[in-house]
Amino acid sequence: MMRKITTMALCAAMAIPAFTVPTLASAQQYRDYGRGEPCSVQKKKAKKEGAIAGAIIGGVLGAAVAGDDDRGKGALVGGTVGAFAGREVGRKNLRCSNYPSRVSYRRANCRWVQEYRGDRWQGFEVCRARDGVWRPSGRH
Repeated sequence: MMRKITTMALCAAMAIPAFTVPTLASAQQYRDYGRGEPCSVQKKKAKKEGAIAGAIIGGVLGAAVAGDDDRGKGALVGGTVGAFAGREVGRKNLRCSNYPSRVSYRRANCRWVQEYRGDRWQGFEVCRARDGVWRPSGRH
């Protein structure tokens, strides 16, 4: 029994980087932020990705911890808890804020956003291009 739990936990630990890579890759400076309001579009996407990753990891761990007869119930409970936890983690990776005081002027078609990259928050401006897509302007 202990060997199964250890094996399942190791499998889940090895699967975690596979789900975090899309989040890190999407944090590159020149990606687009969609056609809608940049913060709400990205928050929806991050919540969805976090919920999926959390459900999978939680389901695996829940099944591993549950007894032999209750693996399905353990996976269900673990997946549900993992989905809610992953959703909240994903939601908190992007936030809109006011322009900082060091930025002397604001542009009409631009917003200031902050993303959690690496170990700290980084703020930058995104502006709507002529095609309607929000992209970083290069101002930090």
